[in-house]
Amino acid sequence: MAGLLCACWLALYAVSTGAAEPNKDAAAKPKSKPKTTGMLYKKNPRRTTGVYFPDDWKATDKRAALVIFRCNIPVQREHFRKLGMVIIKPQLAGVNSGRLPGLTLEQIAKQPKPRMQVEDVKSAIRFIRANAGKLGIDPNRIVATGTSGGGDLALQAAINTAFEDPQDDKSVSHRPDGLVLYCPAFDGIDIWFVRMDAFIRRIKTEAPAFMPHLKQFIVNTTDPYATPRNHRADLIKRAATIGKQHNFEAKQVAAFQDILLMFNKRDWQLLHPYQEALKMSASRILTKEPLPPTLIMYGTRDHLFQHQQAFVAAAKRKGQAFELKVFENAGHSFMMQPSFEKPSTQRAEQFLRKWKFLP
Repeated sequence: MAGLLCACWLALYAVSTGAAEPNKDAAAKPKSKPKTTGMLYKKNPRRTTGVYFPDDWKATDKRAALVIFRCNIPVQREHFRKLGMVIIKPQLAGVNSGRLPGLTLEQIAKQPKPRMQVEDVKSAIRFIRANAGKLGIDPNRIVATGTSGGGDLALQAAINTAFEDPQDDKSVSHRPDGLVLYCPAFDGIDIWFVRMDAFIRRIKTEAPAFMPHLKQFIVNTTDPYATPRNHRADLIKRAATIGKQHNFEAKQVAAFQDILLMFNKRDWQLLHPYQEALKMSASRILTKEPLPPTLIMYGTRDHLFQHQQAFVAAAKRKGQAFELKVFENAGHSFMMQPSFEKPSTQRAEQFLRKWKFLP
């Protein structure tokens, strides 16, 4: 198989301990782990995907596939594998803003950008569809799923037209045939970025002495979103230095330093140009073209709740149809929490059966 990295069968044998006599029938039938394989879905940059096959899988099957983006949901993965779906988990570009404070701006410029993950999810769906015969799946029954940012990326695979890997075969569709979105982080630009109007408003109100010095802190005051010139911690030190040089009152220096905390602790704006973030904002790029069958699930205690609600409202205004399940008192990643793991998995199963992704 082209691009095949590895294929293996693993078996786990039960071992009995204690005084009781071992169950000979059980010992004679080892419990098998799922058949798995790895495949190379992109050569440059190198990207692989793991594949988990149902127990009775054959290459001649026409099964539905569940493609999991940027998250680990082992209970759900195993549940739907046992129900007969081929589970596929692609590797994506290693975007990691958490390391930014230790890098220079020049080093940050060379880091993988979020748009590369959008390119990767589209490449992965195309690869899976083009290789459906080798994977034993139906090319018209590919469901994309993910949690948080992975949920948003699953949606991007369906609706994003801005970012493409030029090496992809554009004759193969990148759109999934179904979407199951767990606590999705829609509209990251509204979550992570600092709006210029809010930034300026606070400075004028709380620290007006710093208005003439803004260009030492942000790139362009006319942009809709503020791009910091350096890491947040460095900007806070710079504020103290400027305050001392110009004899600003301590109250205004402290207020300005507090305003700089609007730049989130991971300095996301340094990694992710706002022009690109706008082209990945689900509410902004969603059109009236119907979504594939879609289930959106999140909880009322999710820290992203207001952004999720805003996306749902925007999608409805555009006439989009989808299924929505909001779990009361559920937080982020609720599908991993004991109280919500089973009901959310059952809800997803109900959706998949309704749309014939499961028998």
